[in-house]
Amino acid sequence: MAEFKLGNKAVELYRYTLQVTRPVADDKVDAKDAAKVMKTIARADTIEEMRELLLKTADRLDKKPGRPRFPKSESFGMIADLRGAARNIVRGVHAANETIFTERPEERLKEIKAVIDECNLMLQLVALSEELKYADIKRVETWTNKILDVKRMCLAWMKKDGERAKKILAEKDREKMTVIIALVRDIMAAEAAGKTKMDTARRQP
Repeated sequence: MAEFKLGNKAVELYRYTLQVTRPVADDKVDAKDAAKVMKTIARADTIEEMRELLLKTADRLDKKPGRPRFPKSESFGMIADLRGAARNIVRGVHAANETIFTERPEERLKEIKAVIDECNLMLQLVALSEELKYADIKRVETWTNKILDVKRMCLAWMKKDGERAKKILAEKDREKMTVIIALVRDIMAAEAAGKTKMDTARRQP
């Protein structure tokens, strides 16, 4: 079933998002750390000890980072936004699946549209993460493809259910119109019957 496959794709996207957005310590020197290093150097007994401490500190700061990662400073920024969007996609797909289409077609379409909107948001944030050097091109490509998989399936689902919804809503409109017409006829018949009774009563001596 396509909807079941979509649910799995959404969960897969969420898991990958958690993996990619796992934060690392910010690549900068904290003022407290810098003060600690300076105090340690100041307590050195010889020039050689000072030089050794300075070289060790410089080496630590010079270490080249490996794969680009999201910094901890983005924990409540982009990381939270990306994870939230991925979580909303999982929730939205589940909600759409659980909505009884024949009873609430418009509600299901609304849920699917919300998932597509979250996919569009994620695509923008992922592109921005590459610009900010938080993710390398390989991860961005994999990530983008996972988002597009979900988006394409949602678009196809929306198109299919959109056509079905038109038929269901048109049938409901016909049913409502039939009820209204029958009600109007009953009212008119009652009025006609009442008028006949009045006319009969007037003719009587």
